[in-house]
Amino acid sequence: MPDHRPAAAAGPVVAAGAPVVAVLRFEVPEAAWSDFAAAGERVVAALAAQRGFRAARLGRSVDEPGAWLLVTEWAGPGAWRRALSAFDVRCELTPTLVWAQDAPGAFEVLYERDADGPAYSHDSALAPDAAVIAPGAGVRAGARAGGDNGVWSLDAR
Repeated sequence: MPDHRPAAAAGPVVAAGAPVVAVLRFEVPEAAWSDFAAAGERVVAALAAQRGFRAARLGRSVDEPGAWLLVTEWAGPGAWRRALSAFDVRCELTPTLVWAQDAPGAFEVLYERDADGPAYSHDSALAPDAAVIAPGAGVRAGARAGGDNGVWSLDAR
């Protein structure tokens, strides 16, 4: 069978739009390990039914058995976000979030390579200002809901 991989000297294959790896870390008490494993299996099944799903792994730390990790791979950030909005995903995932750790969880894959496959380089889908714009940015101090500016504000005055 012919080898269809690009030559090593050719460099990585460039693909438009970066896939996403989503990582959720959990700290689960020992009394809940068995139930959490079963719940995690249901979460993975619900996620796997969503469009753009590529793969999932639920694992537990070999050094700290209370530390669990759910790693999923998606076609892109939109697929990941839409999957989280699906009713069956919310029903299965929400009960496990009581043990979730607060940390960034969705990562663009900018470079990837499997053991026997070609290397891929992906273009970022992040907006140039993604790290600087936040909800409420640009709201004038003292602006009120329903004012002439049409901007909602948390200002209670």
